[in-house]
Amino acid sequence: MKQGLIGILLLTLVGCAHKGGPVAPDNLITRDSMISIMVDIHIADAIGDQRYGTDKPNRDFINAVYRRIYQNHHITADQYKASFRYYEGHPDDMNKMYEQVITELSKKEAEMKKVK
Repeated sequence: MKQGLIGILLLTLVGCAHKGGPVAPDNLITRDSMISIMVDIHIADAIGDQRYGTDKPNRDFINAVYRRIYQNHHITADQYKASFRYYEGHPDDMNKMYEQVITELSKKEAEMKKVK
């Protein structure tokens, strides 16, 4: 009985140790780089949705563009996903990052309107 209680206590302590969100992965992408990547990904998603809707060709197109984005930013898909999960586990940081993503997307939209 005593060993069971000690085990439960240890599990509880371990569970509480990371209360502030997930631990940063070894290859965490910096906030600024992550914002830039997220901007690129949102643009790719918008282009894919506009071009193909939600059909399977869209998924193929988006996956190809994502691979190019990862190459351009010198990261892997796994590195992006792990970093995204980390930031997602820190909602205050993620909200601030998305504010910057929206600002950057708005700037790009304004630039595009000038070109037209």
